[in-house]
Amino acid sequence: MCVETPREEDYFAPFTICMCENCGVITLLDVVDPAVLYEIFHSDGVGKVWEEHYERFASLIRKHHTTGRVVEAGAGQGKLIKKLRPRYGAGLEVIDPQYEGPREGVVVHDQLCDSRLAMTLKGQFDSFVSSHTLEHFVEFREYFTTAWTCLKDGGLLFTSVPNQEAGFAKGYGNMLNFEHPSVCTNLHWIYLHYKNRFVIKEISTFRGHSMMFVAQKVEKPVPFELDARAVAAEILEEYTRNVTARIRKVRNRATSDKENWLFGASNFSQPLFVYGLEDTVFSGVLDNSPLKHDKRLYGTSLMCRRPEDIVGKGKPLRVFLNIGAYNTEVEEQLRALAQESVECIAL
Repeated sequence: MCVETPREEDYFAPFTICMCENCGVITLLDVVDPAVLYEIFHSDGVGKVWEEHYERFASLIRKHHTTGRVVEAGAGQGKLIKKLRPRYGAGLEVIDPQYEGPREGVVVHDQLCDSRLAMTLKGQFDSFVSSHTLEHFVEFREYFTTAWTCLKDGGLLFTSVPNQEAGFAKGYGNMLNFEHPSVCTNLHWIYLHYKNRFVIKEISTFRGHSMMFVAQKVEKPVPFELDARAVAAEILEEYTRNVTARIRKVRNRATSDKENWLFGASNFSQPLFVYGLEDTVFSGVLDNSPLKHDKRLYGTSLMCRRPEDIVGKGKPLRVFLNIGAYNTEVEEQLRALAQESVECIAL
């Protein structure tokens, strides 16, 4: 995240990664109070990949949900709600204390999605929806219990989550951080549905970006045993190798003949600095989110700028692209702004 406060006011917590001895879930040993983390709005994704993701998820919902009330948890800027409104009209509700999306025809519960709220909404919805929200929970049971309580008998649960199994192995920092305190393999996501009284009806993948699940509420848990420790251990080893390789690549390529910038003022970048990369390597950080512009990347001295304000202004630049699945579209954006005066290096 990016902030307006001075660096000396940043909080720091140990970034100690461990793995569950029973099931193999990778998690942070120390977590941060969500009330501290979410004082600042968690920005929605921007760009072509995210637009395609929301359209794909909306299509999956339209395929299975015909009529009745729909509630979205963690609706953010309402990008999914905007795609669902033409089909479902006034049957939409959201649970989000910082909702910034459309409100006309949408009932807003400006609270956290937790068990206390669920009891006031018990059995009221035909479908419960979330997009890239479940991975923010410290306790997964709370998410599934809340959804199960809010749903009518036989109601549907639509959940899109990051493909953490693929992303974490590549060393992408958006998979494990203080906002996303655990890494689940795709087997874990399946297991969690059945353990918490949901039967999966359909699984859809979106690139290496997301896993999308459609599940139905049932009365009793379905027996399901899981041991993903071996898979998780391999992923953890790959993560360590890839983060180290990224840092080495920056140090080798960030020479003084050009200004060096990092693209991605987000948790993608945090492991680079947690594991020893000096922020003095860069002149600053670029990002497309208006919520981050002219603010400081937390934990560093780097200020975030709009690409349009830096790229294509006559200076030779070297931009390290550190946003995983979004690297390609951002490189196209920078090339259009600067042509040959920008050197793009994908991490």
